[in-house]
Amino acid sequence: MKDLIESAETSNAVDVEEHVAALQQHRPDAPVKQTPATVSDVAAVVATPPATVSNAPSEAVREFLIECYENLEQMDHDLLALEQNASSTPLLRGIFRTMHTIKGGAGFLGLGKLEGLAHAAENLLGKLRDGTLAINPAIITALLATVNGCRDGLGLLESHGNDAGFQPEVLIAQVGQAECATSVSSASPEQATVAKPEAVKLSETLPTPAPEQVEKLSSPAGDASNADKNNSAAGESTIRVDVALLDKLMTRVGELVLARNQILQFTTGLEDAAFVSTAQRLNLITAELQESVMKTRMQPIGNVWAKFPRVVRDLSSQLGKQVNIEMEGKETELDKTIVEAIKDPLTHLVRNSVDHGIESPESRRAAGKPSEGTLLLRAYHEGGQVNIEITDDGAGLNLERIRRKAVERGLLSADQATRMSDRDAAQLIFAPGFSTAEKVTSVSGRGVGMDVVKTNIEKIGGTIDLQSTLGRGTTIKIKIPLTLAIIPALIVTDQGDRYAIPQVSLLELVRLEGQKALQSIEYIHGAPVYRLRGKLLPLVYLSHVIVHKSVFDWACAK
Repeated sequence: MKDLIESAETSNAVDVEEHVAALQQHRPDAPVKQTPATVSDVAAVVATPPATVSNAPSEAVREFLIECYENLEQMDHDLLALEQNASSTPLLRGIFRTMHTIKGGAGFLGLGKLEGLAHAAENLLGKLRDGTLAINPAIITALLATVNGCRDGLGLLESHGNDAGFQPEVLIAQVGQAECATSVSSASPEQATVAKPEAVKLSETLPTPAPEQVEKLSSPAGDASNADKNNSAAGESTIRVDVALLDKLMTRVGELVLARNQILQFTTGLEDAAFVSTAQRLNLITAELQESVMKTRMQPIGNVWAKFPRVVRDLSSQLGKQVNIEMEGKETELDKTIVEAIKDPLTHLVRNSVDHGIESPESRRAAGKPSEGTLLLRAYHEGGQVNIEITDDGAGLNLERIRRKAVERGLLSADQATRMSDRDAAQLIFAPGFSTAEKVTSVSGRGVGMDVVKTNIEKIGGTIDLQSTLGRGTTIKIKIPLTLAIIPALIVTDQGDRYAIPQVSLLELVRLEGQKALQSIEYIHGAPVYRLRGKLLPLVYLSHVIVHKSVFDWACAK
């Protein structure tokens, strides 16, 4: 394999049958055909009685599942990119390698049905790679369906230990139909009456390498060894760690932070310089440790967004719409628990935007818009929180219809609806069960389930807001904390009791001391106020609104 990689341009001409035969003799079952398989060949593989993998090493199965799920996520993204750039040879090669890996792993574990499906897709990809077939939407759709099918097979492996209940025959037939349709449509009248043309070799489709590339490919084994070292170093720089272990580590660090705080509080007023210095050093190290552990749990929001291009493609195709999805700030990081919590709400919002936000091509053209709608996802950090915006250039919300529906449902009186601002009227779609849709579809409904979206966002300490302009589009803004593991807070003290106010609840701190405090505080009808930038702000004393423990104990004693 090293030799083939070093001489990739001529690798197709190398005879590897000897090595294949040596490997195949160690398999307990019949060797897999090395020639391109037909649909009937694949059906034969699928018909093989399923083998259980319960006697296989559990770690091997677990690694196979993790790798396959990661590969399938990447395939979703790569197939959509390939549809937009059909001439991208690197993309096609990567997809082929991924499917080949899944097929090989399934074969090793005795998962005949999953192997058969992957084999069928691999054959189709091989013909695309060789130039025998041309990429078209039908082929991409069939391959995306195959990706979903592979996920189903992996789910059965995870839950039942085998793929006995997996039924990939329909998917295999879909792959075969896409292949046949493409072969017929791409053939000339003369070609249609003769045998299928011989596949073009990969080496014939690749550009001629530059002299320095040829020199590199033919370099001695020493250079290859250096490449191996580099690859090894890259592989050894990352490890997989169970999330439960990270959660446990975070809990321990949290306890350490609390102990650190107690020590720092104890040093207040001490004159022991050595002890105070040691406490400050402990404070610094603990803060750095806390930050490092936090980073191990952080994931880019792009991990959630990765599936949305596929969701938008499938949904827009189903609805007969043209939608382009754009993403900004995919590298914005959040805690893993937050990432998991916002998956479903974001998916619901994206589906809503495509289903009920963006109009059909005909309606958009009639309104003077481009046929293709745009859905923009944007994420960025601000004020210790993560801001997420979902914007579409669709029809926007009909606020008058929303007001009428609210009155009909008894949520508002006619007078209240008339006096309600447009911004407040738009927020009505977050009311439980509220919807202005003519009919509820199987896809989504703007308003149907929006109360659940709001509840789930608020459950993790976030907020959601909506702004819409009729005929121009809608923007939904979500603010969520970076993490739930740590909540930065302002500590205040009153009569010996200490209180923590979350920083996200603070708008501004104004410090008044000494004579300035006496001069700046004014009184209106006996109530203290402070003039800040021309605005009068009422002042409330903490001791007047909080019942202290000493007062509570005294009341109980009485």
